[in-house]
Amino acid sequence: MKLSYSILLIFALGVMISCSKTEDNVSLEPPTAEIIVDELVREASLRNQEIPFKVINEAGEDVSLETEFYVDDVAVEGNVFSSETIGEFQVYGVYTDNGVIVTTNTEDFRVIIPKRKVVIEDYTGNWCGFCPRATEAVNEVHSLTDDITVVAIHESGFGDPDLLDFSQIEELKDVFNIGGFPQVRLNRNTEWVFPTFAVEDVMAMAGNDTNLAIAINSELSEENELVVEVELVYEEGSMPGDKLVVYLLENGVIQDQTSYFNNVETSVYYQAGNPIPDFEQNHGLRNSLSNLTGDEISGTAALETYTRTFSLMVPDNYNNENLSIVAMVVSSDDTARNSQFADVNESKSYE
Repeated sequence: MKLSYSILLIFALGVMISCSKTEDNVSLEPPTAEIIVDELVREASLRNQEIPFKVINEAGEDVSLETEFYVDDVAVEGNVFSSETIGEFQVYGVYTDNGVIVTTNTEDFRVIIPKRKVVIEDYTGNWCGFCPRATEAVNEVHSLTDDITVVAIHESGFGDPDLLDFSQIEELKDVFNIGGFPQVRLNRNTEWVFPTFAVEDVMAMAGNDTNLAIAINSELSEENELVVEVELVYEEGSMPGDKLVVYLLENGVIQDQTSYFNNVETSVYYQAGNPIPDFEQNHGLRNSLSNLTGDEISGTAALETYTRTFSLMVPDNYNNENLSIVAMVVSSDDTARNSQFADVNESKSYE
């Protein structure tokens, strides 16, 4: 399940080639084949990142060295392309097969500047009466931008156990100096202040240009084995102390939620009850596939791909249909530099 940056162009005829007649006066059919392009590469590559092109003819032979590649109808030197500018591009190849000029079909790809996804971590619990205010704020930001990555970290308190109780929450609370709930952190280390939870604090960062991109690919087998591959690329190379954090989340968990906003007319939870019955909890942290605060990223040069693979046997009490993956790169002080999220069984490219 390797995420590759090679565009694989399987030979296909762009035009019909006239074929000679056999002695039996039967026309020979021109060869045909299917074009296969790596989805992640087609979706996005970074500025100045080398993108090698490949052509395999229908006999299974690599004819890349005999092929001249054209990007936006301009010939490329060799079979590698890179661009200093962002945008959408098209590539095709031309080569000669037994005296016949063959033109492959055309494939699209993009070159991008990575965008920053702000990490929002909500320390919460079903017993916490003020915590619905944090949920409201997160939902408000989500309505304005997709450039956020949300993690809800639950702890059981009084009354019934929280169905999303995270067994390692005490370790996170110690590392990030978490006190009373609700506590919401932006990019792990900046407090998002209760009760205002100012939306502009997030929007000022969300979607800004950055120099680090993250891709996620995952697959959940019938035996409940989850395999997650995370791929990174830095425009200027990694920094000492960088770490990769990978979490498994679950959405759509239904449970009663204590609320102190039942009589607050300005709240979206006005007259919703206390507790609010059948409250939908999303982004709940279930498991850490990496070390809880991250695995060290080995020195990675500019525009060099760094890949890590993780695996986990998913417990039977998780709803497989509602699982998602969060990956974030954090610096030596645990501040999130960028993040990415994807549903389980989804391939999410650089964005």
